[in-house]
Amino acid sequence: MGTSIGNESRGPRCIALVGPYLSGKTTLLEAILERTGKVTRAGSVDDGNTIGDSSPEARKHKMSIELNCATTEFMGESFTFIDCPGSIEYLQEMKGVLPAVDAAIVVCEPDEKKIPALQLVLKDLEDIGIPHFLFLNKIDSTDGHVRSILKSLQVASATPLVLRQIPIWENGIATGFVDLALERAHVYREHASSEVIELPDSLKGREEEAHFEMLEQLADYDDDLMEQLLEDMEPPRDKVFEDLSQDLEEGMICPVLLGSAVKGHGIFRLLKALRHEAPFIDRTAARLGASARAGETIVQILKTYHTSHGGKLSLARVLAGEVKDSMTLYGPEGLTERVSGVFTLTGSEPKKTENSGTGSTVALGRLDSITTGMTLSSEKGGTEQLQMPAPRAPVYAAAAHVIEHKDEVKFTAAVAKILEEDPSLKLEHTQDTNQMVLWGQGEMHLRVALEKLQGRYSIGVELHERLIPYKET
Repeated sequence: MGTSIGNESRGPRCIALVGPYLSGKTTLLEAILERTGKVTRAGSVDDGNTIGDSSPEARKHKMSIELNCATTEFMGESFTFIDCPGSIEYLQEMKGVLPAVDAAIVVCEPDEKKIPALQLVLKDLEDIGIPHFLFLNKIDSTDGHVRSILKSLQVASATPLVLRQIPIWENGIATGFVDLALERAHVYREHASSEVIELPDSLKGREEEAHFEMLEQLADYDDDLMEQLLEDMEPPRDKVFEDLSQDLEEGMICPVLLGSAVKGHGIFRLLKALRHEAPFIDRTAARLGASARAGETIVQILKTYHTSHGGKLSLARVLAGEVKDSMTLYGPEGLTERVSGVFTLTGSEPKKTENSGTGSTVALGRLDSITTGMTLSSEKGGTEQLQMPAPRAPVYAAAAHVIEHKDEVKFTAAVAKILEEDPSLKLEHTQDTNQMVLWGQGEMHLRVALEKLQGRYSIGVELHERLIPYKET
């Protein structure tokens, strides 16, 4: 009989970066990697030199078309960040990994036109119980009051948004912030940690009001805190942080932090919040219903890659135990594979690792029969398959025609790899019209799939309008 993965399994954490299209997720990942010392200088999407979005197709269209994954350390603790595409045509990438992450950062901007897209992302998180922070990006370019912005954003969230910071304005520009939990003022320093300053007298009234509002929201779930507020007692700071952490974990609140990813503003405080408040793997495994026998290793496959040099890589979250090179893993229906290399990923670059214990997010080499969504075990016979979201149903189709007859056999094998990487694509042969029909999430989705066939496998494919088979009734 299995036992729940215990609280002693703290381990590395896995954080998803999600949000509407063009909200700044990939830029935030770059800022995080710069702040944690993983890279010496943050890349730029416009310049085409980011760690993520490294494929020719992503560079060409200047948009994320698949997950960007990077593992780094902050203050002695390991974090893997998974940057998920924001385009609605690539939501499958996000849906496939969300159940196995410990928390998510929802990146948004003060733009009411993007609220419907934000609402879709937040609903996905709320439906499966993923604790999440909201990072209000591009704070340096807003001309509105944060409270009014927060009010408009609350429409998109079923979970109460709790403001953790208020901006310091100077000549209409956000030059810093006040941390409402610590009650400390900070000024931004470009691409560096913010600097603590004395709270300006002009801000004291606004800070006290915002601090009290934050405590009132926390008191909705803490009777002792409510009593302290009614008696005009300032609660101990440790108690405030305990409530912030617990309420986040239980899905009672969504903390809101401010910053500018492109300037590196607010990144250190965001990382500090993750370090102190984001749940660990034991909570994630419990939410998934994963249980391990003594000494058992359990991994969940989140994503499949087919690389030009390293072959097949399976992105996996270690829910229990430890994954080692050459170990045998057992999947459903008697599937058995031997691990050929354990890697951490920094964008598209795999690096061999020896440290892949509970909580790690790693890429496993050459698990040829294993597909995205499977749960693997080190025990013969495998383990119970955890419930993962089904692939999104395709909504857009076109007939695919291989330009060169000699490429038709090669096309079948190549397209199978692309479909394994992205299960929201589908290829079918329509006998009535004798057409190969490629289904996906939209025109761009299909176009990028063809660009991959051309770029990776040198197979030219054209899209045509699919024929409709008319039948007599």
